[in-house]
Amino acid sequence: MDTRVERVVRGFVGLSLVAGAFVLLAGAIQYGTLADAPAWVSPLAGFVALVLAVFTVLADRGPRSPMGPATAWIATVLLAMLWAHVDSAGHPFLSGFASIVAVATGIGILRRQLWAWPVALASVVGFGPIVLLIAPVPTATVAVGFVLFLVDVVGLLAIHRTYFEPRG
Repeated sequence: MDTRVERVVRGFVGLSLVAGAFVLLAGAIQYGTLADAPAWVSPLAGFVALVLAVFTVLADRGPRSPMGPATAWIATVLLAMLWAHVDSAGHPFLSGFASIVAVATGIGILRRQLWAWPVALASVVGFGPIVLLIAPVPTATVAVGFVLFLVDVVGLLAIHRTYFEPRG
């Protein structure tokens, strides 16, 4: 793939993740998910994201594998989804945390950080659609979201070889 085309596709996927994060956060605010949450839930989501971000920055230095940071982000979202299923405080945490993960992953894709590609793929084929289906949003919003997820999947798969090539 031409590097210019790859940059455009990577830019689209990265920016769509960032934009989707703000849409998710706006929906959580609009439908009262965050307002009705205990006061400690939003700071906890921010703290967990901060810990993951620090871990990612530290692990991303040098020739280390991106597996650790990618696994940490994905596992934390899965735990948040489980928490949302078993406890009422888990849903607002998931709403806020999923937004933070989408922003971090979108920025990671834009900066071509290796840990971000697997997290982006997990987000657009798993986390995003699941969160979208459990959110109280109109059917049209769900349809648009699924089309965007499909376009992002195609984009991520199209850039996967060049994304992981050595940087020149």
